[in-house]
Amino acid sequence: MEMSPQTEHMLRYSKRQNLVVFGIAESSACATPKALAAHVQSLLFENVPSSAAPLVSCAYRLGKWKVAQKKPRAVLVELTTVSAKHRAFKASSRLRASRIRLDEDLTPQQMQQRKGLSSDFLGLKVRGFKPFFRGTTLKYRDGGVVRQCAKGGANKIRAPAPTVPGPRPAHRPEHTSVAMDPAEVLRRAGVSVSREVDFGPALPFTMGTVGSDSEFQDCASPTASASGLMGTFSD
Repeated sequence: MEMSPQTEHMLRYSKRQNLVVFGIAESSACATPKALAAHVQSLLFENVPSSAAPLVSCAYRLGKWKVAQKKPRAVLVELTTVSAKHRAFKASSRLRASRIRLDEDLTPQQMQQRKGLSSDFLGLKVRGFKPFFRGTTLKYRDGGVVRQCAKGGANKIRAPAPTVPGPRPAHRPEHTSVAMDPAEVLRRAGVSVSREVDFGPALPFTMGTVGSDSEFQDCASPTASASGLMGTFSD
């Protein structure tokens, strides 16, 4: 039976300070409502002094526990103020890492409205978005912008563009050690060799990339090496 608008409004108003927590493990340490409320407060609000007034009025499990049940029952939490509820929702991203999820305490009418958006919710996930609800409104993040999805609108939304990698840095040729004839070293240094001389085996020199315009880079200076021989081999 559908409620009248006035009754629906009153029901929503009575739930304005509530939220539902999913994923809190069933434990004997939280068997009583008081212990459960204290545990929920420690999860939702970090760095709150023990002497401060509690922000959680009460908390209790929804439904009866079944022996074959695998998932823990949801916890209905009533907070002291609406601002405390908004503050609790800020812990959503932190708690998600522990598989704990927060949601609003919805009326049957609101849950039915959400159910009508289930196909759009799945459509956004297929397109690579991360949809979420705010009350009965379906939203999703498009890059850094939060957008709203109307009923039946997921099919009109384009998938996010793939990330294009940036240009690779230009390749800098590495220095290559090559063997060079000592006589050639002297010629490049401007030393004239007047007769055939046996210089022994070719000596390794560090040069730029073979075939490049650079001749000597960070090597034992051929000029300095040749200067000691100038008196012997110059004209």
